[in-house]
Amino acid sequence: MKYFTFIFISLSLLNITGFAYGQVNPDSIVATVGNSTITAGEFLERYEMTPFFRKQIKRITPSLKLEFLYSLIAEKLWAQQSEALGYDTAKIMKFVNDEFEKMFVRDVLYKREVKDKIKITDEDLIKGYIRNSKKLLVNFLFSEDKNEIWNLYNMLNSGVPFDSVLAERPERKEQAEPEEIVYGQMAEDIEDSLYALKIGGYTFPIFTPDGWYIFKLTNKLNMVFKSQSDKDNASGTVRKIIEERKEQVLFNRYYFNFFKDKKIDANTHLFQSLARRISADFEEKKFEYRLKEDQPIYLEPEDVIKIEKEFSPDSLRMNYIEFEEYPISLEKFISILAFKNLNTIKYDLNSIARLLDSETRKIIEEELLAREGIKEGLNYLPQVQKDLKMWSENYLAQMLKNNFADSAKISDEQAYNYYLKYNKNENYPEEVNIVEVLTNSPDTVSKVMRELNKGVDIRDLALKYSIRNWARKNGGEFGYFPVTSFGKIGKIAARMEVGEIYGPLRVREGYSVFKLIGKRAAKVDSVQTFIKVKEELKHYLAIKKEQDAINRYTVSLAQKFGVDINLPLLERIKVTNINMFGYRFLGFGGKITAAPLIAPDVDWVEPYLKSLNIAP
Repeated sequence: MKYFTFIFISLSLLNITGFAYGQVNPDSIVATVGNSTITAGEFLERYEMTPFFRKQIKRITPSLKLEFLYSLIAEKLWAQQSEALGYDTAKIMKFVNDEFEKMFVRDVLYKREVKDKIKITDEDLIKGYIRNSKKLLVNFLFSEDKNEIWNLYNMLNSGVPFDSVLAERPERKEQAEPEEIVYGQMAEDIEDSLYALKIGGYTFPIFTPDGWYIFKLTNKLNMVFKSQSDKDNASGTVRKIIEERKEQVLFNRYYFNFFKDKKIDANTHLFQSLARRISADFEEKKFEYRLKEDQPIYLEPEDVIKIEKEFSPDSLRMNYIEFEEYPISLEKFISILAFKNLNTIKYDLNSIARLLDSETRKIIEEELLAREGIKEGLNYLPQVQKDLKMWSENYLAQMLKNNFADSAKISDEQAYNYYLKYNKNENYPEEVNIVEVLTNSPDTVSKVMRELNKGVDIRDLALKYSIRNWARKNGGEFGYFPVTSFGKIGKIAARMEVGEIYGPLRVREGYSVFKLIGKRAAKVDSVQTFIKVKEELKHYLAIKKEQDAINRYTVSLAQKFGVDINLPLLERIKVTNINMFGYRFLGFGGKITAAPLIAPDVDWVEPYLKSLNIAP
């Protein structure tokens, strides 16, 4: 992956204090956009968690920081205009805000009731250090049958050597060499049994989700930490393992106590009707897209609209989840399913019913936890409000921009007039060819990036994951196209070198990851007939019209709301040069991208500065 490295960050509670601010206060304002501000903390969080082109080249960091700030300013401008037009009160926006608020409230509740209650004692650390300094070599007997494993245990107790019993067992084939066990690898209760053994000793039968095991300790080796760095890493590992185990205990305790007296029902009739409709919809999509058996299908916004139309208005208003207060209607539940990125590789009715049952239970639990947090006022905490504002603005800006796609229609007459104006010779812009994986699932993005880092061919990943069906048939390859086509993809590809990979890029259809595999220089050809070039011209003009309209609108918004940048402060914000794409894992389940993704948006800046008589 030439010049483009990704680091995956999994964050249960997003915290950027690990990055350096230098002497900058994270609450300092780096830009004022109308009645909104961009703090140093928000800028750094968005910058670090947004992968973009050539971020790793240190000498261009100052210009990249400024370009990113301009892109962030554009988002704020569009969000403010969206609010001014009343988009923030739209039904879809209210739903999105409610769902984000619930996620962030659950996260804070989890932190308060679980994370903040973790206490690590010196005794815990000493025990962990001792165990981490040893590597255990074990053999094992295994059976899925409880009676069989206890018969084996009785044989060992009667004096039959462990190795003699193992020699007659099928699991011996897996154990040409003893298995290595290190601290933190096994469940703590199993680990307690193993570390208590003397060499040659064996455990009583231990039940696991796989089946029953009897372990024999074959040897115990001392781990050697050669440097101070090794020791520090080992110390960090011990603390992390202890913390995770205590967190799990506290979570289990809170979960049990919270849900033990709660019983919420779902409407059985609506459940069955919804399962049938989702199954039929997914079967239809499987046939239409010619998907392979292992390719997942997602419940997308257009599916929600289609499924809703199959229910009567009265049915949609009926209570699907029977909370005593504020029950959830069928219509709202279907929307929540789409927001949760529901997907599956099995489309038959029984599989969909099982999936729907699981999702219903999960949504009930999440709703109860969110309501508990809201009842306690956690939704008013500054961190929740900050997160909600950041994601809400991102959605508001995108909602307004989506309107411009519908207005960028080009008639045959407009295309013909353009053709006549430039019919002496045909000027062809630079062309590029890419291989793309397009997905609407953040989970799939993560899989794709990990596999690319391992060296997997992007064509194989496109065949497996991409939802751009016409390209997937060719292994994700587009074929040569002008850099003026495909919006942000074409613009970014124009600045790439062959062999480079870019992404994930947020586009209208989802998330795009693509590799540049070819470039052709701009050229001038003798005129071609209008019929031959009509569709290409219309596509080119539509993209250009949409982008020009967006740029003009951004300029007008900057003039309307005003923009002020604190350049000295921006210069003092220290950033890394690593492209990072990560998740924020939320308390009690759920995840979102570590920060809202935005594409470069700077074409509006030069005309805006010129309108102020400021040289760009």
